[in-house]
Amino acid sequence: MKKAAIKIILFCLFFGNFSCKNEIKEPKPVDATISFLEQNTIDFPFIGHGVQWSAYPHADSEDAEWGFLMTDEKWEELYRRLDYVNPHIIRVIDSAGWRYYKGLDKKGNPIIDYNSQEVATLYKLLDYCQKNNITVLFGEWGAPDFGREDKNIPYIQLANDDRWISMISGFLQHLIIDKKYTCITYYNLVNEPNGYWASTDGDWDQWKNGYLKLAAKFKETGLDKYVQLAGPDAVVQWNHPTHPKKAIDWVYSTVSELDSVTASYDIHIYADQHLVRTGNLERFLLPMAKAAQDQKKPFILGELGMKYTGELKEENTKRGQADPYAGADDSSMFVYDYFYGVDMADATVQSMLAGFGSAIAWDLDDAMHTVGDLGDKTQLKKWGMWNILGKELTGDIKELTPRPWSYTWTLLCNLLPPGSSIIEGADLPEDDKIRCVAAKHEDNFTAIVVNQSKEEKKYYLKTDISIAEKTVFLYEYSENNRPVNASGFPTMTKVLTDKIDDQGVYIEVKPNSVVFVSTIVVK
Repeated sequence: MKKAAIKIILFCLFFGNFSCKNEIKEPKPVDATISFLEQNTIDFPFIGHGVQWSAYPHADSEDAEWGFLMTDEKWEELYRRLDYVNPHIIRVIDSAGWRYYKGLDKKGNPIIDYNSQEVATLYKLLDYCQKNNITVLFGEWGAPDFGREDKNIPYIQLANDDRWISMISGFLQHLIIDKKYTCITYYNLVNEPNGYWASTDGDWDQWKNGYLKLAAKFKETGLDKYVQLAGPDAVVQWNHPTHPKKAIDWVYSTVSELDSVTASYDIHIYADQHLVRTGNLERFLLPMAKAAQDQKKPFILGELGMKYTGELKEENTKRGQADPYAGADDSSMFVYDYFYGVDMADATVQSMLAGFGSAIAWDLDDAMHTVGDLGDKTQLKKWGMWNILGKELTGDIKELTPRPWSYTWTLLCNLLPPGSSIIEGADLPEDDKIRCVAAKHEDNFTAIVVNQSKEEKKYYLKTDISIAEKTVFLYEYSENNRPVNASGFPTMTKVLTDKIDDQGVYIEVKPNSVVFVSTIVVK
C-alpha cells in the first residue's frame, strides 16, 4: 500500500495540472468542443505538402549570369535545411535552354548535350529528392524557343511540336533510366498554359494535342512505368483576355477529356487575404475537387502563394520598390512578416478540407528566380523561405535566416505524412475566422486550428482515434511565441499533460495564430 501511495504522489508531481484529490479534469470555460471523428474522414488521396525548388539557373555554372555560386557547401546547407522542412513533394520546373538544349542545327533538329555543368547542377537537386524518397513533379516552363521572333528559323515554339516532345522524352530517359532518378513521378507540360504569359498563350487545343502526344511518347518508350502526366497546371483565378476558354474550364476539360492519360490533377492559386481569411478559399476549390473525386487521383495545388489586394497590395508594392534587390512586380514582401505564415497555413488547411491532396508552396528560395529570369540581381523574385545566396547577392547575411512562414510550412510538412487520412472537425461554432482539420497516419494523430480572429479562442479537442498511450505535443505559431532550434526551425512548445480522449484536451489559440496538436515530435 505504501509503494502504491508513493507512485500516486510522484505521478501527481510530474503531471502538475492533475488533481490528486480528483482525477477527473475540472471543466474549463471554452468557446467550443471540436470533435475529430473517423466517420468524418474526407475521401481523397493525400500525398503530403512540399515546395517549389529550382536548380538556380543564374548561379549553376561558370557561364551563368552570377557565376558558379552554387558550390557544394551551398548545396549541403540547403540539404540541412530541407531535412528540417521535410517536404514530401517538390516541384521542379526547368527550361531545356538552361540545361541541355543548345539550339537547332541547319536542318532544324535540336542539338542536345547532357554533359553540361548546368545538368550536373540539376543532379544536385534530384540527388536529395532520390535519397529522401521525395516525389518530384517535374516539367519545363514552356517551349524552348518561346519568344524568339526570326520567322526564317524553324524555332520550337509550340507545345505540340514533335521535336520538343522527343526532347522531353529523351531527357527524362536520361534522368530516370540512366541516372536512376525514379523520384520523378509526375510531369507538367508548360507552366500555367492557360495564361497569356505562357508559351501556349492560353491555346487549349495546342496544349491538349501536345499533352496527348507526350502521353503516347511515354507509352512508346516505356517511360509510363515511371512517370505520368499531371495537369492542367492552370492558374485558376485569371481568365485569358482573348481566348474564350475560362480558367476553371481547363480543369473540367482535363478531367472529362484527358483523364485516361492523367495521373494527377494540379492547379495554381495565388489567393488574396479576403478569400483566405473568410474561409471562402475552401468553397472556391471544392467544385474542382468534386469534379475529379470519382477518379481517386491526387489533386495538387502545384503553386500556392498569397497575393494581397487593397491597402496590403499598395504596401507590398511600396516595400518592393524600396528594396534595391526585389522585383517589385513579382515579389511578396510579406514573406518577412509574421501574418504570412498564418495565411499560408490557413490556405493549406482549407485546401485539405476541399479535398486537395497536396499544396506546394511557391517557393523555397529567393536565389532561384529573377523577373523574366534575366539574371538581374536587382529583380529577385522574393517569395522564399530564405535567400541562400543572400550574402553574395545583397551583402545582407540576414537574408539567410529562415523567414516566419517557413515555421508553419515546416510543421505542415512534418506533421502530415503522405497517406494520412484527413478528418473534418465536427461541432464547430459558426465562425468564419476559425479553421480546423485533423489527420490520422498509422498510430499518429495531428489536429490543426487556425484562428484568424482578433480574439483568443479556447477549445477542447476530442477524437475517437485511440492514442491513449501516446505523448501529445503542442506546437504554437503566435506572434510572440514560436520556439525554434539553433537553426531557426520549429520545436515543440510543450508536452500536453492532458490526453486527447472522451473529455478532450484543452488548448488556447491566440489571436491570429495557428496551433498544432500532434503525437508526432518534430526533431
